[in-house]
Amino acid sequence: MSINTIIMPFASQENGEMRLRGALSLAQYFGAHLDVLHAQMGSEQLMPTEKQLVSRKFYDQIDKIVRDYIHYDMSQAKQVFEQWCRAAHIVEGEASSSQASASWHDIFGYRGDIVAEWGKVSDLIIIPKSLNGQTSISFESAISHGGKPVIVMPRTQTHFSPETVMIAWNGDKAAANAVSSALPLLKRVKQVVVVTSERSIAKKPTQLDVACYLNRHQVEVECITFGQRNRNTGAQLLEVANELRADVIVSGACAHQKLHQKVFGGVTKTLLVESAVPLWMMS
Repeated sequence: MSINTIIMPFASQENGEMRLRGALSLAQYFGAHLDVLHAQMGSEQLMPTEKQLVSRKFYDQIDKIVRDYIHYDMSQAKQVFEQWCRAAHIVEGEASSSQASASWHDIFGYRGDIVAEWGKVSDLIIIPKSLNGQTSISFESAISHGGKPVIVMPRTQTHFSPETVMIAWNGDKAAANAVSSALPLLKRVKQVVVVTSERSIAKKPTQLDVACYLNRHQVEVECITFGQRNRNTGAQLLEVANELRADVIVSGACAHQKLHQKVFGGVTKTLLVESAVPLWMMS
């Protein structure tokens, strides 16, 4: 597998310029095409039932106000995107070679639906780190329905050129999916370290099995085991990542259904909230 198509939903202007720069840097790193999906909701999405309750004239007035605001918002964001494409010498539109390229898409619709749809025809989905510590609609949709790896990027990270990658390994399916999907990344970096807690060291496949698997893909790895102290596993993983000066953490995104909502487990939640480096994840 190679990373040729990357998508990034873009619905909020918060740290918008830095997020665009980070996404474009990621596209350059892989020599990939980046699709920025500027998702906005029009009047029909914001007021689906009110249309039947108000006069046509009043509804049209509201619709014009909403569309004028959205048009201004989209224009401002797109100008920043075009500016940084030029600054980074990234081709706008489809490139004819392996040179990085990028396209801007103004889309009306629900962000979760857009991410799920476009994710199925991408190789990697960029999701910004949450502002409030809660998982976003984009992240949940990408993990649950996109079917591709997700990279959760810190909102202020503008450059992507990792040298050390840490793999958080516990032997489960999500971790295995994350590792195999990350091969294009693992083959490019200088150091790969597989980290497992003592609690999971005997779970199969073990970290040594992962090392053997990766060696067959010409990826050399180191293996580290950490003792289980009176702290949660996620916090200890982040401590090890800090000691290694890891630039990216590869991890499964473990989740379960509760009351029809996606609820992410303790380790996943800790990584999403507290990690200062990008997280490469799959479920």
